[in-house]
Amino acid sequence: MKAINPGHFLLTCRLDNWVHLLEENHFHIARDRLPQALYISAASLALAPAAAAESLIYRRRIRETKIEKDPIFILGHWRSGTTYLQNVLSRDDQFGWFDPVNTIGLPYSLLLGRLIRPPIEKGIQNGRPQDNVQYSLDLPMEETFGVLTISPYSIIHMIAFPENYKKYIEGAFVSDLPAEALSKWKRSYDYAVRKLTYIKKGKRLILKSPDNTARVRELWGMYPDARFINIHRDPYKTIRSTIHMFRTEMDLLRLTEAPDGLDELIEDTVIDIFERMYRELFALEGFFPKNRYVDVAYTDFCRSPVDTLRGIYRRLELSGFENAAPRFQAYVNSQRGYQKNKFDISSRLVRKINAKLGFYMEHYGYEMREVEEE
Repeated sequence: MKAINPGHFLLTCRLDNWVHLLEENHFHIARDRLPQALYISAASLALAPAAAAESLIYRRRIRETKIEKDPIFILGHWRSGTTYLQNVLSRDDQFGWFDPVNTIGLPYSLLLGRLIRPPIEKGIQNGRPQDNVQYSLDLPMEETFGVLTISPYSIIHMIAFPENYKKYIEGAFVSDLPAEALSKWKRSYDYAVRKLTYIKKGKRLILKSPDNTARVRELWGMYPDARFINIHRDPYKTIRSTIHMFRTEMDLLRLTEAPDGLDELIEDTVIDIFERMYRELFALEGFFPKNRYVDVAYTDFCRSPVDTLRGIYRRLELSGFENAAPRFQAYVNSQRGYQKNKFDISSRLVRKINAKLGFYMEHYGYEMREVEEE
């Protein structure tokens, strides 16, 4: 039997959403993952009264919360440097962001925030399983991990239910959803954004979830004055690291059996998602007003984070850079010892990337690798 993971991302799932996920997967749970599924069920059931009470007390106030300044969205494929960029940017205290308590505990954080803070802090203390990045209560998380607690439309659900992975890709490319489902996703996402705006007392939000890169058109329609920062990275390093991330997370967190040929399936899925994300984003680039969208190279940001942020603030017409610059630099200095993962890449994978992502390399000036014989 697989040991129970106390940090499983579905542990704080709202009960109705958890039941929905089980139903659409036909209640099929792998035998060795049954204790984990039962643990999630017990937690969701125990927390259901608090979720219902919070909705009853606060739902109207949250829905009536005005978003005075539309969010700043950090875009970029998984493993492109989005986390580092958001962590540094979050040191500007004019902004709000999804902290771990209001992300993991989204359905009931207003009522139970103080109570759930210690177990959440304990659950995140070992950092992310796929790399050396550490979580803390003072750093942001991806809002997608909050939205998935109240919505079945999330690509992250494919980590728990890999047998049904094609369905959950629609949770990133929400344009593929039927009209009613798309409307439900929009309501869930906007509810999360308004709730955090309410909690952060109206601050402008910095939101970062890589899957947002797959739904820019929808987000721009919902928040027409939003700003978008797209960070891009060498596709070979990005793809190889993303494959490792999804493989590691599925090993730890899946609830169903892994499909046959999982390694190659992850490879092909990651490359296909990457290709579609950026073909759709590039098709929109020419329509953004000058002060709404900026591209940032990961290498440039790592080389000179504070100077790069100065350029971002100028391009997006954001105020407050000079006040925040010392805090940006302090966080950058604190990360000097961080060690990135390093991976070998097979000729087979290079060949697949070359076949699908040449347009991306040409757009950003990345050099296409030659395929070496293995």
